[in-house]
Amino acid sequence: MGKHSRRKPSYLPKVAAGAAPLALLFAGPATALATQTDQLIPLGSVPLPLDHHREGTLDRGIGVTSEGDNSVLRGFVNSTERNVYSKSLGDAKIIADVRRSTSESVESRDGVVVRPDKVGALTASKTAETITQGQRDTVKLDRYGSVVAGNETKLERTGARLTEAALDPRTGQASLVTADGRGFGASEGTYHAVRPLPGFGVINETEQHTGGGTDRALRLDGGFAGDLGGALETGRSSGHAVDLGEYAAVGTTSAQHGGGRFSGVLDSSGAGLGQEHALGGSAGPVAGLVTTSQDANLAQRGAGLTGSGANTISGDLGVDELAHVHGTTTTSARGLLPTTDPTQAGNVRQSGTLDLTLLGQQPTHTGVTFGALPLELKQS
Repeated sequence: MGKHSRRKPSYLPKVAAGAAPLALLFAGPATALATQTDQLIPLGSVPLPLDHHREGTLDRGIGVTSEGDNSVLRGFVNSTERNVYSKSLGDAKIIADVRRSTSESVESRDGVVVRPDKVGALTASKTAETITQGQRDTVKLDRYGSVVAGNETKLERTGARLTEAALDPRTGQASLVTADGRGFGASEGTYHAVRPLPGFGVINETEQHTGGGTDRALRLDGGFAGDLGGALETGRSSGHAVDLGEYAAVGTTSAQHGGGRFSGVLDSSGAGLGQEHALGGSAGPVAGLVTTSQDANLAQRGAGLTGSGANTISGDLGVDELAHVHGTTTTSARGLLPTTDPTQAGNVRQSGTLDLTLLGQQPTHTGVTFGALPLELKQS
């Protein structure tokens, strides 16, 4: 548990996202461009020269391959663009860094099968589209610190489709399978930092995201079978830190998430909630971290209802290479209703561990688990 990682944590989880249709028209090699231009900012009647640097890439390709009985077409388009605007005013320098990226990938699969036991055709496709845009503005003052503000937005969209029709010549049995799925995701994050002196500062980060999708499948094969499913998830996270250079640092993070799902003709559904919190810091040779997490899940299957939940607390405390203590405790509960078995109606379990390391020697471990309905007590 190093002090440096406590002083300079990374707060925001990376959330994949993206979606905006692109035109996949031509195939070609990757290209890159970079330009340096001077623009003018009108300030009353006095123009101020502005340094502008632009760079970007464009990568695209398309190809056809044969995989077994299928002919597969794959194509992609990826592009990035970055514009950096800067201006020096005495001891101060202002920088605006704007970035954008887009991408799209397509896969199409077609095939015909002719065998003694099967004659049929298949067609399938997959698509993925993303778009990301962010900006970071910085004000620097020579011999002093800086102020930074930034934001980033991501979007994502995916899709998949499959259709297969077949006939067994031996029996005359026909079959049809069709399925499709759709997914989406979106996230937005912000970043703010104030550093009045090098090595000292206050940092704040936030992030919100949401995503979900639906899936459908249908099969006709002497009978009928179908399935429908979907899910929706959302969450947020934040981080805050105070950095006092080599003297001390303290930071805290928190995150919450929730989601719901269903499958079949609403005969199976569920929901889940959770949150995590962390507080850590260092001062001289001493560093510590405390984390907590809570989660709960509820699921319905026909007439049955199941639930579960857990609460976990974990802590670390270290003094350089002299000593290190790590402890954790977890309380969990689960149950099933309705049921005639008392042991299935509810179960509570409590567990804990403690690890102690002195002078870099082999750590000593102590652990115990206690459960009720049925009664349980064991070392872990």
